[in-house]
Amino acid sequence: MPTLKAGRERSRGDARAHLAAVYAGKGRSPLLRITFFSLRHYWQASLAIGATIIASVLQLMIPRLLGHAVDQAQNVLSTAAEGAQQALLWSAVTLLLVSVARGLFTLVQNYYSESVGHHVGYELRLAFYDKVQKLSYSYHDRVHSGDLITLGLLDLDGVRMFFSTGFVRTILLTVLIGVGAYMLLTTDVVLGLLALSFVPFVAWRSSVAQLMLRATWVVLQERLSIMTRVMEENLGGIRVVRAFSGQLFELAKFDKASKAALELAHDRVLIRVKNTSMMTFSFFAAMGLVLWFGGNKVIAGDMSVGTLASFLTFMTILQMPVRQLGLMVNSFARASTCGNRLFAFLDLDIEIKDEPGAKPLKVTEGTLRFENVDFAYPSAPFRPVLSGVSFEGRKGQTIGIVGKPGSGKSTVAHLIPRFYDVTAGRSISERAILRRWRWPPDSDTPRSPTMVS
Repeated sequence: MPTLKAGRERSRGDARAHLAAVYAGKGRSPLLRITFFSLRHYWQASLAIGATIIASVLQLMIPRLLGHAVDQAQNVLSTAAEGAQQALLWSAVTLLLVSVARGLFTLVQNYYSESVGHHVGYELRLAFYDKVQKLSYSYHDRVHSGDLITLGLLDLDGVRMFFSTGFVRTILLTVLIGVGAYMLLTTDVVLGLLALSFVPFVAWRSSVAQLMLRATWVVLQERLSIMTRVMEENLGGIRVVRAFSGQLFELAKFDKASKAALELAHDRVLIRVKNTSMMTFSFFAAMGLVLWFGGNKVIAGDMSVGTLASFLTFMTILQMPVRQLGLMVNSFARASTCGNRLFAFLDLDIEIKDEPGAKPLKVTEGTLRFENVDFAYPSAPFRPVLSGVSFEGRKGQTIGIVGKPGSGKSTVAHLIPRFYDVTAGRSISERAILRRWRWPPDSDTPRSPTMVS
């Protein structure tokens, strides 16, 4: 048993450290907050970033090695020399080793990028659950559970994935596009410009498409939230629905919410298909131009076949990173939107607070007293529910609160365990104002007071 207790204490200590790290970035922009929070896992992040840079460099070496191998193969066919065959063999082995090494570093990049993301997700879920537990009853009275479910699933996942789909991908694309463009232009300026001619169009269309998809994704998220809310309300109140024969009405309401989400999902597919087709066409058009002008240079003897092959391989390698620019833009936009929503929730001020130095409440006499209590709900502060309520109850007594529906019977029951704070007057238990005391964590708090209308 001591081992379990020690393990539990260590776990709680880690949890407290994670919560402190989540709240430490309060006031920063969402993207900065997510980035610094992700970089807390420094060795996983360092391995992911280092592996990304090495894999990018190795990928850029492949076109040069392939072009060199093509030229050596042409020499073997023309001269049939034994030395040329040996050189071709070494080129093939080098190309194979570089490709394998690139695959291994890509594996390390993906593994540790996901590792950072899962660590971030775990810590954010801890903070989310902690905030849900600490928020007052009045907050949960105002907010639908379906909205909280959406926040804790979709928004948290958008923040979690930013490191791998946004931050690391930015480094990857910077190295591939920047260094790749430099290598093309230094080899042949005209062919380099032709090979890169598809880049601006693809980057533009990809960014526009992803921003459109991002905007529709936000709307889709809201529609899914509505659908989740309808489902949650029906599951929670299924007895009421069946008692009043409301099955057909509730099914129609859910069907309407489901169809709205499905139509928007179809629109997103159409946006993706149209823009992907245009980007693919521009890429093959640029490749046709490179083949035309490069082929003429090869025929004229101004360029080797291997150099032309390396140009075409460079284009193939650059195609995917350029198309991923839109995904990167989408990742930044999604992380910013989801981060705004998630951190706004995590940074909420707790309405029901204990005074500094509050002590655990110990019930001895069991005296409860209301002294001239006034109360209005936060959503309607100018509409008082209770006004000048005073009574006293002692241990063992049974108190009946009688009144018509809406007169404040449930409100009185909610004020006793401090689901809400009184607007005026005092709620006193054990000769002390309740906010100077806090319920001990292992106590049995009131849950189901009986109300009779």
